[in-house]
Amino acid sequence: MKKEKAFAILFALTTIILTQGFASAQNSHDYKVDISPSKEVFQAGENISMRISIFDINNKPVNEKINITVENTQTGKSLEYTVSTNNEFNINLGEGANSGYWIVTVNYNNEETKALFEVETEEIAKLELKGESLKVTNIGNTEYSRTIQLIIGNTISTKNPTLGIGESVEYRLVAPQGSYNIKVTDGVSTVTQNQVSLTGTGQAIGAIDERSTQRSGITGGISPNAEDDIAILSFMKQGQLVYVFMLVIVGAFILLAIERWYSAKGKEVSAEKA
Repeated sequence: MKKEKAFAILFALTTIILTQGFASAQNSHDYKVDISPSKEVFQAGENISMRISIFDINNKPVNEKINITVENTQTGKSLEYTVSTNNEFNINLGEGANSGYWIVTVNYNNEETKALFEVETEEIAKLELKGESLKVTNIGNTEYSRTIQLIIGNTISTKNPTLGIGESVEYRLVAPQGSYNIKVTDGVSTVTQNQVSLTGTGQAIGAIDERSTQRSGITGGISPNAEDDIAILSFMKQGQLVYVFMLVIVGAFILLAIERWYSAKGKEVSAEKA
């Protein structure tokens, strides 16, 4: 009797599980989900337009709000949105959104549907000239490593920053004291500014990474045409030492002359008294 009862309970549970599984499987196919981006490839910074259509077993549209996930396949960055079905909509991946493939995932009625779209790579920076300062900011969606050409007056130099998405670097422009016409370009972006007042020492002309000024142990000789920031700083520092040394020598000569003058004057007074 106990065996028969146990068997009946087991049979009932098995029947319930199988029935629920069948109902679930049948229910999951009662709806058709279709994800349709407006195109396969989008430009960097462009809004992503798409349409998500849901139809029931009778092929009638199901209109409601659903949650979707958009994930970058390279970085794993994931964004969530709430959208309306059966209507075209736009989503913004945000400033500097990574390039490459993105996956759109819709979970509806226990069924998962995915689709792909691609965002093009854009290596671009914002160049800003503010007085003696040049700021370079990566506003693209990939690492920035373009060569920047800097023209101060008639002197041309280059910089090769490496910036992650959203990162920036500031340079201090140096030259012998005077006003200069300045042009900065990386082949894509260009900025110019005329009659910029710059100050410096010696004949060094160029741009110094502000982060270099925080380093210690700046020593060694350098020519003014060198590109290394530390070298330019060292050259400027040596120029300052030369000027200080010259001032000390001039001051010593002045003091010596004064001392000799007072000594001669004292001898004249002593001779008159005698």
